[in-house]
Amino acid sequence: MGMPRKLALYGLAGSGKSTVAAGLKTGLEERGHTVQVIKLAEPLYRIQGHVYATAGRPIGPWEHDNDVLRTVATWLRRINPGYLANDFLTRVAQATTSVVINDDLRDAAVDYPRLAADGFAFVHVSCTDEVRAQRLHARGDHTIVPDSNATWGYDTICADYSVDTTTLTPRDLHDQVDTLLTKWLAQPLD
Repeated sequence: MGMPRKLALYGLAGSGKSTVAAGLKTGLEERGHTVQVIKLAEPLYRIQGHVYATAGRPIGPWEHDNDVLRTVATWLRRINPGYLANDFLTRVAQATTSVVINDDLRDAAVDYPRLAADGFAFVHVSCTDEVRAQRLHARGDHTIVPDSNATWGYDTICADYSVDTTTLTPRDLHDQVDTLLTKWLAQPLD
Protein backbone atom coordinates (compact mmCIF):
# COMPACT_ATOMS: atom_id res chain seq x y z
CA MET A 1 0.00 0.00 0.00
CA GLY A 2 1.20 3.51 -0.81
CA MET A 3 1.23 6.56 1.40
CA PRO A 4 -2.15 7.23 3.01
CA ARG A 5 -4.19 10.36 2.47
CA LYS A 6 -4.08 12.47 5.64
CA LEU A 7 -6.50 14.88 7.30
CA ALA A 8 -5.91 16.85 10.51
CA LEU A 9 -8.79 18.48 12.35
CA TYR A 10 -8.26 21.47 14.60
CA GLY A 11 -10.52 23.66 16.67
CA LEU A 12 -11.29 24.63 20.22
CA ALA A 13 -12.23 22.06 22.86
CA GLY A 14 -15.88 21.16 22.41
CA SER A 15 -16.06 22.35 18.80
CA GLY A 16 -16.91 18.86 17.55
CA LYS A 17 -13.60 17.57 16.19
CA SER A 18 -14.10 13.97 17.34
CA THR A 19 -17.69 13.96 16.07
CA VAL A 20 -16.60 15.28 12.67
CA ALA A 21 -13.73 12.76 12.58
CA ALA A 22 -16.20 9.93 13.22
CA GLY A 23 -18.40 11.24 10.39
CA LEU A 24 -15.40 11.45 8.07
CA LYS A 25 -14.35 7.91 8.99
CA THR A 26 -17.83 6.58 8.24
CA GLY A 27 -18.05 8.52 4.97
CA LEU A 28 -14.64 7.28 3.83
CA GLU A 29 -15.41 3.67 4.74
CA GLU A 30 -18.65 3.93 2.77
CA ARG A 31 -16.48 4.97 -0.19
CA GLY A 32 -14.26 1.89 0.24
CA HIS A 33 -11.36 3.41 2.17
CA THR A 34 -9.73 1.98 5.27
CA VAL A 35 -9.33 4.61 7.97
CA GLN A 36 -7.35 5.01 11.18
CA VAL A 37 -7.86 7.90 13.60
CA ILE A 38 -4.55 8.69 15.29
CA LYS A 39 -4.42 11.15 18.18
CA LEU A 40 -1.45 13.48 18.39
CA ALA A 41 -2.09 13.83 22.12
CA GLU A 42 -2.07 10.08 22.84
CA PRO A 43 1.10 10.40 25.00
CA LEU A 44 -0.60 13.18 27.00
CA TYR A 45 -3.57 10.95 27.81
CA ARG A 46 -1.19 8.15 28.84
CA ILE A 47 0.67 10.48 31.22
CA GLN A 48 -2.63 11.90 32.51
CA GLY A 49 -3.63 8.31 33.37
CA HIS A 50 -0.40 7.85 35.35
CA VAL A 51 -0.98 11.13 37.22
CA TYR A 52 -4.50 10.09 38.17
CA ALA A 53 -3.38 6.58 39.16
CA THR A 54 -0.62 8.07 41.34
CA ALA A 55 -3.25 10.29 42.97
CA GLY A 56 -5.45 7.25 43.56
CA ARG A 57 -8.24 8.53 41.31
CA PRO A 58 -9.80 6.89 38.27
CA ILE A 59 -9.94 8.49 34.82
CA GLY A 60 -10.89 6.90 31.52
CA PRO A 61 -8.28 6.61 28.75
CA TRP A 62 -9.80 9.46 26.68
CA GLU A 63 -11.42 11.55 29.44
CA HIS A 64 -10.35 15.18 29.56
CA ASP A 65 -8.73 16.92 32.48
CA ASN A 66 -7.78 19.88 30.35
CA ASP A 67 -5.63 21.46 33.05
CA VAL A 68 -3.52 18.30 33.43
CA LEU A 69 -3.30 17.74 29.66
CA ARG A 70 -2.14 21.32 29.03
CA THR A 71 0.38 21.19 31.87
CA VAL A 72 1.87 17.92 30.63
CA ALA A 73 2.00 19.27 27.05
CA THR A 74 3.79 22.40 28.30
CA TRP A 75 6.34 20.30 30.19
CA LEU A 76 6.97 17.99 27.24
CA ARG A 77 7.35 20.92 24.84
CA ARG A 78 9.81 22.61 27.22
CA ILE A 79 11.89 19.44 27.48
CA ASN A 80 11.62 18.47 23.79
CA PRO A 81 9.56 20.82 21.59
CA GLY A 82 9.22 18.30 18.76
CA TYR A 83 8.37 15.23 20.85
CA LEU A 84 4.61 15.14 20.27
CA ALA A 85 4.92 15.69 16.52
CA ASN A 86 7.75 13.14 16.25
CA ASP A 87 5.80 10.53 18.19
CA PHE A 88 2.65 11.18 16.16
CA LEU A 89 4.40 11.05 12.77
CA THR A 90 6.10 7.78 13.77
CA ARG A 91 2.65 6.29 14.43
CA VAL A 92 1.32 7.73 11.16
CA ALA A 93 4.23 6.12 9.26
CA GLN A 94 3.19 2.75 10.73
CA ALA A 95 -0.42 3.08 9.54
CA THR A 96 -1.57 0.44 7.09
CA THR A 97 -4.80 2.18 6.11
CA SER A 98 -5.59 4.23 3.01
CA VAL A 99 -6.53 7.27 5.15
CA VAL A 100 -5.24 8.67 8.45
CA ILE A 101 -7.30 11.21 10.37
CA ASN A 102 -6.00 13.26 13.28
CA ASP A 103 -8.76 14.82 15.36
CA ASP A 104 -6.78 16.76 17.96
CA LEU A 105 -4.26 19.15 16.41
CA ARG A 106 -3.78 21.92 18.98
CA ASP A 107 -0.33 23.42 18.44
CA ALA A 108 0.09 25.87 15.56
CA ALA A 109 3.77 26.64 16.20
CA VAL A 110 5.44 23.21 16.07
CA ASP A 111 2.92 20.48 15.25
CA TYR A 112 1.07 22.24 12.43
CA PRO A 113 4.18 22.90 10.30
CA ARG A 114 5.36 19.32 10.82
CA LEU A 115 1.99 17.89 9.76
CA ALA A 116 1.84 20.26 6.79
CA ALA A 117 5.30 19.08 5.68
CA ASP A 118 4.07 15.49 5.98
CA GLY A 119 1.22 16.14 3.54
CA PHE A 120 -1.77 16.60 5.83
CA ALA A 121 -4.78 18.63 4.70
CA PHE A 122 -6.38 20.73 7.46
CA VAL A 123 -10.01 20.99 8.55
CA HIS A 124 -11.06 23.83 10.86
CA VAL A 125 -13.95 22.69 13.07
CA SER A 126 -15.88 25.47 14.78
CA CYS A 127 -19.13 26.37 16.50
CA THR A 128 -20.46 29.23 18.59
CA ASP A 129 -18.98 29.76 22.05
CA GLU A 130 -22.40 29.11 23.59
CA VAL A 131 -22.73 25.70 21.91
CA ARG A 132 -19.13 24.83 22.79
CA ALA A 133 -19.67 25.66 26.46
CA GLN A 134 -22.80 23.47 26.53
CA ARG A 135 -20.88 20.56 25.01
CA LEU A 136 -17.98 20.87 27.43
CA HIS A 137 -20.30 20.79 30.42
CA ALA A 138 -22.33 17.91 28.95
CA ARG A 139 -19.31 15.69 28.31
CA GLY A 140 -18.14 16.07 31.90
CA ASP A 141 -14.57 17.27 31.45
CA HIS A 142 -12.73 17.11 34.78
CA THR A 143 -11.55 20.70 34.24
CA ILE A 144 -12.46 23.30 31.64
CA VAL A 145 -9.96 26.01 30.79
CA PRO A 146 -10.56 29.21 28.82
CA ASP A 147 -9.93 28.80 25.10
CA SER A 148 -9.89 31.04 22.06
CA ASN A 149 -8.57 30.83 18.52
CA ALA A 150 -5.92 33.40 19.51
CA THR A 151 -4.87 31.26 22.52
CA TRP A 152 -3.88 28.44 20.19
CA GLY A 153 -2.73 30.47 17.18
CA TYR A 154 -5.36 28.92 14.94
CA ASP A 155 -5.45 32.11 12.90
CA THR A 156 -1.99 31.09 11.60
CA ILE A 157 -3.19 27.72 10.26
CA CYS A 158 -4.23 27.64 6.61
CA ALA A 159 -7.43 25.61 6.59
CA ASP A 160 -8.10 23.60 3.46
CA TYR A 161 -11.67 22.93 4.60
CA SER A 162 -13.99 24.02 7.37
CA VAL A 163 -16.96 22.52 9.17
CA ASP A 164 -19.32 24.53 11.37
CA THR A 165 -20.92 22.25 13.96
CA THR A 166 -23.17 24.84 15.60
CA THR A 167 -26.35 23.21 14.27
CA LEU A 168 -25.04 19.69 14.22
CA THR A 169 -27.97 17.55 13.19
CA PRO A 170 -27.12 14.13 11.77
CA ARG A 171 -28.27 15.30 8.32
CA ASP A 172 -26.19 18.49 8.52
CA LEU A 173 -23.10 16.55 9.60
CA HIS A 174 -23.60 14.04 6.78
CA ASP A 175 -23.99 16.81 4.19
CA GLN A 176 -20.95 18.79 5.36
CA VAL A 177 -18.80 15.64 5.54
CA ASP A 178 -19.98 14.46 2.11
CA THR A 179 -19.14 17.82 0.53
CA LEU A 180 -15.73 17.93 2.21
CA LEU A 181 -14.87 14.37 1.17
CA THR A 182 -15.97 14.91 -2.42
CA LYS A 183 -13.65 17.92 -2.70
CA TRP A 184 -10.76 16.34 -0.78
CA LEU A 185 -10.77 13.02 -2.61
CA ALA A 186 -10.77 14.87 -5.95
CA GLN A 187 -7.39 16.39 -5.04
CA PRO A 188 -4.34 14.47 -6.29
CA LEU A 189 -1.99 12.99 -3.71
CA ASP A 190 1.31 14.88 -3.53
